[in-house]
Amino acid sequence: MKIAGEERKKQILEVAQGLCAEKGFAGTTLDDIAEGAGVSRALIVQHFGSKEGIYEQLVDFIATVHAVEEDERVAQMIREKDDYGVFHAFASHVFEHCMEEGNHGVLRLSMFSLLENPHWYRRSRARRDRAWEELLCYVEERQREGAFRPLEASYVVHAFRSVVDHFAMEASCGGEGQGSVDFFPIVETVINIILGALRTEN
Repeated sequence: MKIAGEERKKQILEVAQGLCAEKGFAGTTLDDIAEGAGVSRALIVQHFGSKEGIYEQLVDFIATVHAVEEDERVAQMIREKDDYGVFHAFASHVFEHCMEEGNHGVLRLSMFSLLENPHWYRRSRARRDRAWEELLCYVEERQREGAFRPLEASYVVHAFRSVVDHFAMEASCGGEGQGSVDFFPIVETVINIILGALRTEN
């Protein structure tokens, strides 16, 4: 059965994401991607122009996969102004999708891009920053309401995100059972530390 053009592009990007996350950018060739997607090299060139063209489109593609702004738990915690729940929902979102993707995950791909393709990493980082803007806006809103102290909100979010990304990636490489045991106690401790510093009343 013939696959429509956009569906075919999506399939190729999914294969490219998995291969690049597993083998790195330098270790992945157009032939690898073509074989994995079950298409010809010529078709990939037709859709993307080059391997670099695939990388560029991967930035936008990955940003639409597992979008945190579409996570209903995050939205509900924000509506309820449940400070602990908001931070925990963000962390849970990242963890669950790291475990789902395993060695093909976005965080692993980002590590390869940092080492091998700094331009792609900067673009990818900028897109991922947007996903965390919702948490930044939440912290700033709670500061305006007087519930949080006037610490630099961007530093708070960046520090929390760094912890979440690091331990989520470790967990995804270590297996689901052990990963969840290690990840949540660490992240929950960090949330309590952050809220202890942020809240005007404890």
